[in-house]
This record gives sequence, structure tokens and C-alpha cells, in this order.
Amino acid sequence: GRLYGRGTCDMKGFDALALHAMQQALACDLKRPLQVALSFDEEIGCAGAPPLIEAMAESGLPRAAIAIIGEPSMMQCVTGQKGSAGFDVHVKGFEVHSSMMDKGVNAVMAASRLIHWANGKNNELRARAPSKVAANFDPPFTTLHVGTIKGGTAQNITAGDCRFGIDWRLVPDEDADRLDGEFRAIVAEVDAAAKAVAPSAGVRLRPFHDVPALVPEQNGAAEALVRGITGDNGIHVVSYGTEAGHFQNAGCSAVICGPGDIAQAHQADEFIAVEQFEAGGAFLAKVVESLTK
Repeated sequence: GRLYGRGTCDMKGFDALALHAMQQALACDLKRPLQVALSFDEEIGCAGAPPLIEAMAESGLPRAAIAIIGEPSMMQCVTGQKGSAGFDVHVKGFEVHSSMMDKGVNAVMAASRLIHWANGKNNELRARAPSKVAANFDPPFTTLHVGTIKGGTAQNITAGDCRFGIDWRLVPDEDADRLDGEFRAIVAEVDAAAKAVAPSAGVRLRPFHDVPALVPEQNGAAEALVRGITGDNGIHVVSYGTEAGHFQNAGCSAVICGPGDIAQAHQADEFIAVEQFEAGGAFLAKVVESLTK
């Protein structure tokens, strides 16, 4: 059977199971504490995770050693996840009649230089031999993506504005600072060229998310716990974003493991299979049991 409803798979099914596990834990003699962390705005760059983790650290609660992120993984033990970062880009042009375009700044054409850079960078990253860590991902390289663009008012006027969104999904061992620096360098070139024609023109960047990767751990405590319960010894990584990297960066050993299939997320008639829901419940019951020993 199936349980239908918005978010049942991603990931309110796990949330419900986690709260039930807390009820089970209250009836047990735990030797180690169990905490449930429910965040917000995960879909728009995991914006809720950093303040949540900070609040937990300041709360006086015991510091967590292990974090299990219950994103839908078909109850597989996922030990790696791509990171992501993105910008809203606003290119401000200078409008003139297109017959005099050398007197103006065409924001659409200026933006196309940045998009062309992204296409070239994709080709470069695709051609690079994947590292041992990257080889497990599909695709096995960092990708850059422009998903939205809007600009211009008329065909015979140099575009006064162009806005687009760009993001990249980084394999865990990618040099994120280097990629960020390369992008900002081409932005600076386009900005300077625009200002040389019209001082009011230029390029503005607004970061809209920065999600750290989940880096596979060597002999990680979270991985050992989850594999011991599930019996899953396969190598599993994902290219979508989760909050696992935030918890890992805060000092927790972290993995992703939860019920449901990510293919059902963000779909009409979203559902979680009852079999998966029950498997998730049984898994968390064993997590609780492990804390009594």
C-alpha cells in the first residue's frame, strides 16, 4: 500500500517516525540521549539548519555525536552528498536604440558572457578524470546550472536589465573556494567592461544558498551504527542537497538514511510506500534500543 500526501516522502514520513521513536525512548532506560532536530526552509538552501545547530549548541543539551538525516534513501546508508551554492545575478545595462548599441550596455549580452563561462566550465569539469570520491556520484563531476533568466524590454533597445540564477553542485572534494573565485573573476571583468561604457551599469551578485557537501567518513560512527542495523554494506551517494553536511561541519558523524524513494518527492500525488514507512519505524526502534546498551 501507499500513504499519499504532500511531503509524505520528503520527509514528513520520517519526521513522524522520529517523534514516535522519542515516545518509545521515554519508556526506555537510555544510556545515551536521543534528540530530534526539526528545521525549516530546507528546500531553499537548508537555511534553517545553521541557526538550529547553533541553538542546540547553546541550549545546554548534550552535544550530539551522531546525526541521521532522514531524507528518502530507500533505507540505504548514504555516506556522501554533493554540496551546492548559488547566486542571483543582476546585470544592469544602459538602454539606447539598438542602431547605436556601441553607446549602450546590453545587459542580456553581458549576462551571456557569464553563462558562456559556465558552459565552458562544465565542459572542463566533465573532461577531468574523476577523483576516487567523485567517481561514486552520477554524474561524477561538479556541475554548473542556469535555470532561470529574464531581461530586456524590446528587440530594438539594448537591454537595461537581465537577471538569472546560477548554481553549482559540487562533489565533496571539489575546491569550492577556487570555483567561487573563478566565477567572481569573470563577473569582475564583465562589470568593468559595462562600467567603462556607462558608470551606472554593472553586475551585482546575491548569494541565495550555500549547502556544504557530506564528505564520506573513514570509520564514521554514524555509518557504523546505521550499517549495523540495516545490514547495508553498499556504497551509496546522492547528488541532491540535504542538511547532513551542516551537521558534519558542526562535529557530528553524519549519514543520510530514511524511508521512501526520492523519485516520489516534489511530485503530484506524492506518496511513501507503507513497506518503506514500516521499515523506517523498525530502524528507528533499533536505534533507540542501541542507546540502552
